[in-house]
Parts: sequence; C-alpha cells; structure tokens
Amino acid sequence: MIEVDLVTKHGKKALGIEENHAAPKGWRHRLPEILLEIGIIVFAITLSIQLHAWHEHSVERAEERQFLTGLRADLTSDLAELRNDSLTYTQVLQGYRYFRTLNARTNNVDSMHRYQWVLGNATTLLPNSSRFEGFKSAGKLGIIENDELLSDILDYYQEQVPGLVHQTQEFSAYKMGTITRYLDEHLHRSEDNFIEVMQADQMYNYLNKQPAVEGIVARYHRVLQHTRQIIREIDAHQAHD
Repeated sequence: MIEVDLVTKHGKKALGIEENHAAPKGWRHRLPEILLEIGIIVFAITLSIQLHAWHEHSVERAEERQFLTGLRADLTSDLAELRNDSLTYTQVLQGYRYFRTLNARTNNVDSMHRYQWVLGNATTLLPNSSRFEGFKSAGKLGIIENDELLSDILDYYQEQVPGLVHQTQEFSAYKMGTITRYLDEHLHRSEDNFIEVMQADQMYNYLNKQPAVEGIVARYHRVLQHTRQIIREIDAHQAHD
C-alpha cells in the first residue's frame, strides 16, 4: 500500500537511519526535516484512507443501483399479481352473493358457470421476495442511502406482504374446510341436487363471509398502493444518482 512504502522510505530518513555518508546532523538541526517527513506520512495515510473509502462507497452505490433495479422488476411483477388477485376476490364476493340467493327461479346456466369456480379456488399472493431476502441475509440493506425508501421496503416485505399472505391463507383454509368439504360430502355425483345443497342453512352460513372477503380486497388495495409508492421512490432515487 502507498502508506507502507512512504513510511518505510521517509520514516528511515526521519529517524536518521538511512544510509548517508555525510556528517550526521544533530536532531535540532534536523527537526524541520523530521516534521516534514511526518507530515508527508500523515498525508499519505490520510489520502489512502480517503481513496479506500471512496472506492468502498463507489462499490456500494453500484450494488445499491443493481439491487434497486432488480427490486423494481420484482415489484412490477408483484403489482400484476396483486391486481389479478384483487380482481379474483372481487369475483369471489360476487359469487358468494349469487349462491346465497340461489334458487330454482334465480338459477341461470351462464351465472352458474361464471361463478362456480369461486367455491373451490384458493388465491394467495406469491411475492417475489428472494432478492430482498438475499440482500437482507448478506447484511447489505444498510447501503440504501434513502432512509424513507429503505423504511418502505422493509415495511412491504416484513409487514404488509406477510400480513396479506397470512390473511388469504387463512381464508383459503377456511374455504377448504367448510364449503369444499360440504360440497364433497353432500353433492351427488350427477350434481342434480346442487341447488338444494346451496340452499342449506349450513352452506348459507359458510358463504356469508362478505366482511372477510371485503377485508381481503381492501388489504390488497393497500398493498397495491404501497407497491406503487416504492416504485416511484426507486425511480426518483435513481434519477438523482
């Protein structure tokens, strides 16, 4: 390193141990020279430290740009899935309303085909979180300079997404254990008793989950808004780099 070379070269001179055939000077006469040599050594070490810090900062900025670029792509993919999932739960809500009022008079083949899938579907967000988890495990989240952006990213992956996933998984488990199981146990192979099964009080109660589904849709919308906000923050941050 540059400071080592300078210490070796100039340190010897400053201490008077460098080979020199001239008559040695007393330390008082050599004091300005000693101070100059010390100044050169301090300057060299300080410059080396600053250059190393600059290099480290440059490497971190490159890592940050690469991470945020990839994270933006992950969030954009999540955004599409969030929209589709939200639409799915909106249709689930409509389907539950239809089947709660189903009878011989309201029975419609087109509506039946349109909504029957909502009785057995299980929709849960599968976030693209591997990039974030890898960056976090490597202990590199601290290189993100924008504190607000970092806070929003952490909130997204550690609070909002896990909360949404947990809520949808609970609802899917509820559906499998009630609606799907009831259909399996009571529906004829020919399905000629479908309306009768749907009119059962127990099935009506199973389908009477409008607040729960509305809560899931509302949560999807909040996560959607947060996702868009992070994407805007990433764009603004990288625009100023």
